[in-house]
Amino acid sequence: MADDIILNGLKAYGVENAEEKAIVLEKYLSEIILFNPTLKLVGEKERDEIIYRHILDSASAYSIFSTLTKKSSTIADLGTGAGLPGVVLAILFPDRNFVLIDRMTRRIGFLRAVKAKLKLVNVEIISKDISEVQDHFDYVTSRAFRPLSAVADNMMKLAPEAVLYKGTKKAIEEEINDLKGLGYSFSSSVHPVFPVGEKGERNIVVINSWRKA
Repeated sequence: MADDIILNGLKAYGVENAEEKAIVLEKYLSEIILFNPTLKLVGEKERDEIIYRHILDSASAYSIFSTLTKKSSTIADLGTGAGLPGVVLAILFPDRNFVLIDRMTRRIGFLRAVKAKLKLVNVEIISKDISEVQDHFDYVTSRAFRPLSAVADNMMKLAPEAVLYKGTKKAIEEEINDLKGLGYSFSSSVHPVFPVGEKGERNIVVINSWRKA
């Protein structure tokens, strides 16, 4: 049986084969809870809080990734940490390929163990700072990562399109204006999402056609 909170959340997002995927996500959650005291993977300690603030928040962009990406797309998760959102998305989209990038050795060890335990054949793990990565991807994504102005050059180098988890529209507007002030030109769109159990504002920003003067 799948965890009711996870399952109901996936159903609210319109996830296909929700029960099957909820069972895998519960296994992933168990790994986070097991290793969190020593590895400090997430700040929250309570099970339900981790589900709402991390698992279901990561899953809240399901419809956007479903519409924007396609089968066999390669999506790099920059600064993936505990695998959020990359592991969650890899479970939700077994027909897409996900590359989890992080420079912290202890996180990489955790991710490799998760990949093996959950048999995530659509996941690759890279232990590098994003500035050192030479590969090219169809998309990049990130969640709770650095400001856009600090990573724009690397994002442009890695992929033509970025799908980014961000907070309030006001904060997004400030980041976008900062980028333009640095000489970047691009197309962008903001998509509100509503993570189950969370009250804060969450938006997904899609950026493409990157250029810098």
